[in-house]
Amino acid sequence: MKSLSMRAFGHGIGFCVIAFWEISSMCTACSGPSLSRLALAVLLSVQVAPAAYAQADQVDAQGQAVAAQKPRVQPAKAAQAAQAAPAQGSAQEGVLPEVTVVGTNLPVDVQSYPGSVSVVQQEDLGRTSNVIEAMAAVPGVTTGGDSGRSTGQQFNIRGFGYQSEDRVIILQDGVRRSTALYSNHVSSFRADHDLLRRVEIVKGASSVQHGGGGIGGVVAMTNKDARDFLPSGQQAGMAAKLRYEHNNHREGYVAGAWVPQDRPVELLAYAKRGKTGDIRFSREYGTNRQGQPIDTADNRENLSVAYVQGAVRLTGDQRLALSHYDYRIKNKTTWQTLYHTNYGEDPIHGKLSQQDTVLKYQFLPAHNPWLQLEASAYHSRAAYDRGYVSASGAGIQYKNADQRSGLRLGNESHFETGAIAHRLASGLSFERREEDAVYRRNGKLSDFGSMPNTYKDLGLYAHLESRLWQGRLTTQIGGRYDRFQRQIHNRQTRYRDTHFSPRLGASLEVASGLYLLANWSEAFRAPTPHETSIEGPVNPHYWYLPNPDLRPETIRETELGASLTRHGLLASGDVLRTKLMYFNGRIKDLITLRETRKGEVSPDDTPYGHYVNIDRVKRHGIEWQGSYERGPFGLGMSYATLRQIDQGTGKNTPQTFANKLALNTHLSPRAGLKLGLEVNHWFKPKPNPASTVSRGKTYWYVRKDFTITNVYAIWQPNPHGSGAFGRDFSVRVGINNLFDASYMNARDVETSSRVGKGRNVYVNLETRF
Repeated sequence: MKSLSMRAFGHGIGFCVIAFWEISSMCTACSGPSLSRLALAVLLSVQVAPAAYAQADQVDAQGQAVAAQKPRVQPAKAAQAAQAAPAQGSAQEGVLPEVTVVGTNLPVDVQSYPGSVSVVQQEDLGRTSNVIEAMAAVPGVTTGGDSGRSTGQQFNIRGFGYQSEDRVIILQDGVRRSTALYSNHVSSFRADHDLLRRVEIVKGASSVQHGGGGIGGVVAMTNKDARDFLPSGQQAGMAAKLRYEHNNHREGYVAGAWVPQDRPVELLAYAKRGKTGDIRFSREYGTNRQGQPIDTADNRENLSVAYVQGAVRLTGDQRLALSHYDYRIKNKTTWQTLYHTNYGEDPIHGKLSQQDTVLKYQFLPAHNPWLQLEASAYHSRAAYDRGYVSASGAGIQYKNADQRSGLRLGNESHFETGAIAHRLASGLSFERREEDAVYRRNGKLSDFGSMPNTYKDLGLYAHLESRLWQGRLTTQIGGRYDRFQRQIHNRQTRYRDTHFSPRLGASLEVASGLYLLANWSEAFRAPTPHETSIEGPVNPHYWYLPNPDLRPETIRETELGASLTRHGLLASGDVLRTKLMYFNGRIKDLITLRETRKGEVSPDDTPYGHYVNIDRVKRHGIEWQGSYERGPFGLGMSYATLRQIDQGTGKNTPQTFANKLALNTHLSPRAGLKLGLEVNHWFKPKPNPASTVSRGKTYWYVRKDFTITNVYAIWQPNPHGSGAFGRDFSVRVGINNLFDASYMNARDVETSSRVGKGRNVYVNLETRF
């Protein structure tokens, strides 16, 4: 049997290579030769399959999580188990433990994970029309401070996000992406919320599993598969959705899925269209050229998404899947999509795009505890191309492009040494990234000095989890070695270095359901080619000078906390969950832009600037979240603080952050009906510095508190069957920002136009048939 399994594994890998080679050949014209060079490497491309272990945590008669025998897992079931939560509307919602797989590459109950992690589920994603807005209530995450466009959304995780390139790792289906595409004119995950099963947000230093860049944290988005779109109990079917928002947004999708029980194949095809117009703010924020008050941001965005996925079950424990994701927005907008609200004389016309092709191969033998394998290879392209032509014929055309090809390799093993049970995740990853920009003003090409460029990153990691004392004490020890290279093509400028990132963690169950948690980890970020090599008048503010002597940023962070889970606290069947984490980290050699050669002016009559390492930045804060579920009633709360200080100046960097309290509650008065309320409150910040001076005028940073209230209702007239509008038909209605209140990010000044979106009534119809 063992030889048959290994032969089957070999056949599967061979098929994987052939399929990938053919696809790469077809894509050579659009993807370049780099994809073809990766094809044979799939022979070795094996990635840990974290979802395969998700079913190992079962629930006993008292509702406590207990270890079980590692089951033989079908891939689709493994993916569903990773959600660790039942379908919406279930009477048992919230009872099963929630699982994180991103933090350690091993499925771990969120309550016993020694760190701060939050999971945004499908129902949370359905209350907004994009992923970043759905993260607004997550502790440790800051959103807002933009003009509300899909192409320009500000976000921040533990101090970093927009305008902090590569300090937060963004993943969709395992593929990294740059949210700003270097330009900072846009900020977008380029993700379709209707296509996501869930979003995991790991906060804090996170380099061991994912490599350089995890100083703020990791956002990992998991795509749905064919089973997620099937009607209940069916092997083939269609799914459709229509959504209308009265603040000028509408969208809809159609999907077809086929998962026959008597054939080893799965197929999914998905298409979506959306349209967004002018965005109304919560209040008037200024006047137009005619002196009339304005309360809207000019905007036109036309969205199109296509996704296809095919999978074949080669044997009972092997699966091969190939998917392609295509996301595009055509827009009429402003030059800076986050901060500029109105078109002016010459609107900008642009195209934002993201295409990902991902090939995965799983080998999950049921009776081999040393082998849980997944092979993956991907190719990704992203671009933002925009410009204008004035009536006089003058104009600008500016395109940023980002192309990546990568492989992942790893394994999950289970073994014992005496009375100690172990899980070991190990492997490697490789990514080649090519970045370019083309800027033409009146037909004249500008030289950035740092474009085009190439990033090469190779990482080796191992993470060992050990359970002692009948599972009451769990220790985590891991490390990752990264080798990275940055190269400027035209100048043959090259930067290379290595880094080792360690991690230690522990969780101790001191009483039933009560855990003490501790974690220490290190993360790093390598300098970008722009920071080391940019030169010249790249923007109106500085004449840039290169600095090839920059050092990588590093952070060492300690997290301490506790969690409590109680079943049957006030009544049979109820459950209380709460978790508090305190973090304290020091960032060494943070890279930032500083004026240099003071007293001199450049040929453009602007100051000189270059990127430098500043000595040390300290951050600390708390993140708390809790929930209580009792039958049809649920209550949740969270609270978060963050202070990040440049120890050289004593001032907040890169901005001040407001403390945030979030409250949510829901009630199901009858089967198929759910009513909900959400309240997010930002306390009055304490800005330091309190003001900034521009062109001789003083502007004060925000010094107010803000509260946003949302309400919603979900109705499923036939929760377990079909009706006149198909199977699993649901109606979702709600009002975001019920009281039309303003919200201003603490990074903004009090006179900013970014006062937040106004009241938005939405209706969402979804069905399967």
